[in-house]
Amino acid sequence: MKLEFLEVDNIRTYAHARVDFTQGVTLFEGDVGSGKSTLLYAIEFALFGLGDLKAGHLLRHGATEGSVKLAFEADGRKIVIYRQLERKKDAARQCPGWIEEDGVRTDYSPEELKTRVLSILQFRENPAVRATSWIFRYAVFTPQEQMKEILTLKPEERLQTLRKAFGVEEYKTAQENAGLVQQRLREKSREIKGQLSNVAELQAQKTHVAKQIEDLEKEKPVLQERTQTAQHNVQTAEKDVETRRSEAMALERESAQVPLLQKRVDELQGQLQRLQADGQTLDNKTIQWTRELDTLQQQNPTPMADPQKEWEAAQEALRGLQQVLGACEHAAREHALLRSGTCPTCGQKISDGLNGKMQEAESNLKQAQTAVQNGRQKELNLRSQLTAFNAQKLALQKIQQLTQMRQQAQAQRQDCKSREAEIEQQLQQTRDDFEQKKHHLEAAAGAKTRLQHAENQLRQAQTALQGAVSAEAANQARQQQLGQNLADLHAALERKKDLEARLKEMDAKNDWLSDPFIPALSLIEEHVLRRINDEFNRLFSRWFVQLLETQDLAAEVDGSFTPQIRQQGFEQDFAALSGGEKSALALAYRLALNTLVRQTTPSLKDNLLILDEPTDGFSKEQLGRMRQVLQEAGAQQILLVSHERELEALCDHVFLVEKHHGESVVKEL
Repeated sequence: MKLEFLEVDNIRTYAHARVDFTQGVTLFEGDVGSGKSTLLYAIEFALFGLGDLKAGHLLRHGATEGSVKLAFEADGRKIVIYRQLERKKDAARQCPGWIEEDGVRTDYSPEELKTRVLSILQFRENPAVRATSWIFRYAVFTPQEQMKEILTLKPEERLQTLRKAFGVEEYKTAQENAGLVQQRLREKSREIKGQLSNVAELQAQKTHVAKQIEDLEKEKPVLQERTQTAQHNVQTAEKDVETRRSEAMALERESAQVPLLQKRVDELQGQLQRLQADGQTLDNKTIQWTRELDTLQQQNPTPMADPQKEWEAAQEALRGLQQVLGACEHAAREHALLRSGTCPTCGQKISDGLNGKMQEAESNLKQAQTAVQNGRQKELNLRSQLTAFNAQKLALQKIQQLTQMRQQAQAQRQDCKSREAEIEQQLQQTRDDFEQKKHHLEAAAGAKTRLQHAENQLRQAQTALQGAVSAEAANQARQQQLGQNLADLHAALERKKDLEARLKEMDAKNDWLSDPFIPALSLIEEHVLRRINDEFNRLFSRWFVQLLETQDLAAEVDGSFTPQIRQQGFEQDFAALSGGEKSALALAYRLALNTLVRQTTPSLKDNLLILDEPTDGFSKEQLGRMRQVLQEAGAQQILLVSHERELEALCDHVFLVEKHHGESVVKEL
């Protein structure tokens, strides 16, 4: 794995920074708290996410979002990773990011990003978001204080940690898993033995069921013969019922007409009575109308001329005479006023010539009165004639009407007599049919009784047939059920045989796991760890001595990789060492660990190495000897973080990290 560049935005004290990495040793130099280690944590965050860090620890104070972009090369492939952080409601969290592989960019969630990076780096580790990459922490970047913590762990805890780093944990895991498998095999074996406890009972049940099936098979022909006999009886009874039903239905149809005939007799008798009553009524009316005709004909009414028009003319003439009379009366009243000889209006004397006119007016009045009297008398005479004419006319019309009514009544009376004769004939015929059908009704009762007996016989035969069929079906169903039970028992016994075979196989597996598998795993792990321990011890001891350049103090590791320190042949406690000696011990341990871990991880063959404040307490002579140790470690790309300016002489590239007004800035020297 070889880093190419790192870009950070709003990460801790950095607003923005970019660092381009090259081969060789690169130093990030600056005062304590300037932001040097932040760049190392940014690299780890880009690769594996937050891990045991908190988002609020990385996101710059006051910023709502931040990001890290890291480019590196792994196994010849160009990789760029981009991760984001955001703050919402005073809480920071990771956001989706992306990975660009050989120019192809793919978006991922934080969880998917970590899974993909582990796949690219071929790190077989827990992909959980909060899980720490132990391979990266011990092979690439381990904070110096954390390495000192590893040195002071309990031996078993340290060995378990290093198993993860060396990739040897799989042997221990395999042993534990084998133990779990053994436990599961033993539990399953006990379970199978419990399931096999009823084999004899199942075999006895199978024998009993087979005997029941045999007995049912013997009973089957008897039941079939019984069914056939019952079917024959049913067919015979059905034919008898059909014959009796036909006979009863024929008589039923005949006897069914008895009520109809009785009703018809009643109807005809009613019709005859009504015709007789109607005939009597017509006779009475004929007698009455004859009497009225005799009375009218005795009056001898004769036709006469209609005086209607003459009477109307007399009325018109009378109205004219009355108008003339009115005019004469008016003239007479006017001349009567002049009898005094003086005009009542103007008081003048009337001349003698007017007396003649007065007399003439009086004469005219008398003539008019006579004419009106004569005209009134004539109108009265004509009115009397008109009344007599109307009376004669009504009498003649009444005679004609009564004559027609009597003729119609006589004709209707003749029809009634004819209809009475017809109904009497129909009534007699109907009564004869009624008497004949009454005999069929009595015969139908006997036929119905015979039909009921035949139907009872049929029901009994059908019941017997149903019983025979049910018995046969029950026999067959029971055979099927027992056959299924027999098949189930056979299958159960076969499964028991399979369980017995599985039990033998499981016992064989359990024996194999007990010996030789688990002892072999333990032996392999022991040999692998011994080989690693020997190589680790060789490198660790040599580099520790090289860093100190003293014959008084030596160090090696025991089987649990616990440092054993001797001073002039006597054991020395780690806590009793000076600061420089502790740093030398931790650095030698760190370099030996890095060298061995990269041998088991293909993506770390370029041996990237990141050291955070590795020279705390070193003298100038130790700083000078550190270059030789780093060269022997064989790392192609080394990142050093230190506040020691003396390390510049050891490095190929130097970056100065400074903080101005709370913001970190990095620049290449």
